[in-house]
Amino acid sequence: MRLSSLLGGPARLHVVVILAAVVGLQSADSGAIGALAAPIEATFHVGNTGLGLLVAASTIVGALTCLPFGVYVDRHNRTRLLRAVAVVWGLSTVVSGMSGSFQMLLAVRVFQGGLTAVVGPALASLAGDLFPTAERSRLWSYVLTGELIGAGIGITVAGVLSGLVGWRVALSVLGIPAFVIAWALHRFLPEPARGGRARLAPGAVSILGVGDVDGAAEVPECPPIGLEAPSEVVVQAERMGVRPYRRSVIDRSDDPDIWTATRYALRIRSNDALILASGIGYFFEQGVQTFMELFLRERFGVGQAGASLLFVVVASGALLGVVLGGHAADRLVRSGRPTGRLGVAAVALGGVTAVFAPAVLIPSLVAAVPVLAVSAVLLGAINPPMDTARLDVVPSFLWGRAEAIRTTIRQSLQGFAPLLFGVVSVAFGAPRSGFGAGVDTRAVRVSATSAQGLEAAFVIFSLPLLVAGVVLWASRHPYLRDAVAARRSEERRVAPGDRSGSDGT
Repeated sequence: MRLSSLLGGPARLHVVVILAAVVGLQSADSGAIGALAAPIEATFHVGNTGLGLLVAASTIVGALTCLPFGVYVDRHNRTRLLRAVAVVWGLSTVVSGMSGSFQMLLAVRVFQGGLTAVVGPALASLAGDLFPTAERSRLWSYVLTGELIGAGIGITVAGVLSGLVGWRVALSVLGIPAFVIAWALHRFLPEPARGGRARLAPGAVSILGVGDVDGAAEVPECPPIGLEAPSEVVVQAERMGVRPYRRSVIDRSDDPDIWTATRYALRIRSNDALILASGIGYFFEQGVQTFMELFLRERFGVGQAGASLLFVVVASGALLGVVLGGHAADRLVRSGRPTGRLGVAAVALGGVTAVFAPAVLIPSLVAAVPVLAVSAVLLGAINPPMDTARLDVVPSFLWGRAEAIRTTIRQSLQGFAPLLFGVVSVAFGAPRSGFGAGVDTRAVRVSATSAQGLEAAFVIFSLPLLVAGVVLWASRHPYLRDAVAARRSEERRVAPGDRSGSDGT
């Protein structure tokens, strides 16, 4: 199979497809809400602010429940947890389509928000244990394509079915794939051994589970940590004479509690920069995903199905960007540029601001769609290098908790995105008060309350992406020092008495 060869064997193919499906399940649901914005608003008599609240509430609840799940991920069976979440998610999605009131729909969404808290820490930890460091950005980029494919499927299916059988059936149907994913997790993805022992070498045909390593039929709850060879980033940094920050080398040989782990993760300089940039990127992406289809409908006068298809065309650029971003980051590291992952993400962040802000002001549909697609390529290239860079600067025994901390902060920002986009769109929605007041839009049908307001929101909230790119670019050297520090912490985990390599400030 060509895809199997591209990824490096059947075992990698199984892992990438299953993890991508888990990510896609969540994004399909979010995309469906954006696609069903108009009929949901009409059914429950709520505006953009109410729709924003619907998305924000579930996301914020997910942020609040993420830390406990991060602790669980580091200590217990991750694949079993994901299976349970998939089943419950599918059931709750079916129920959400039966909501008789906006309050009921909101309650179901809040419950689902708690379930989403599992996905980030579990997938980051599994990817760290299964993907070799030299190929981690590339392989992770294919996992993240699930985020975009899922969103595209959610938008397309919801948009088309909504016009045929109503939004309730369209939303409920999206719960069915969750049960298939739960079965695939059970059938093809055993709980992998931790600490580098389950890395999938090119051509691997099976996944080394904990039971295979420890000789136990049942997966132990907290498998021991092993020590793999240092990553290319660490090797190159040490050749350059880079010394670790002393404060970034954790001295605890036992399992730190969540508060100790939180303090430790937040004193890693490059990790803080990655958390900030990730939060800003996802904030913007969530707002665009929620309101872009509505903007296309109002700005260019297309129908529900047409707007959904246009959004998918634009979003296909992001799919290409995800793959290119992961490949470029790994290629730079292999070519002797150990900060390549941060460099790719920083350039992409700044590029989104430079391209997207002018794109939303273009009055012609034919001219606007290609430019929006280019900005989507840049937006898609941001996450693969940043997600794998975080694994470089945090010891493997804290991956779940560190990702939970990052997800808590990211989802807190992301959760407010639809609400703030909605508020700003209303504030700038008066005739000739939008950013495009001077643009000749006589050739298209423009809604003064929606199109101009959303136009202003898109421009305003694209500016922080440039700031995030600058911060990330400035964090390249601290990233190298933190990567070496993470390696020292791994060594101490295996041999607590070893104090070698702890110099630095």
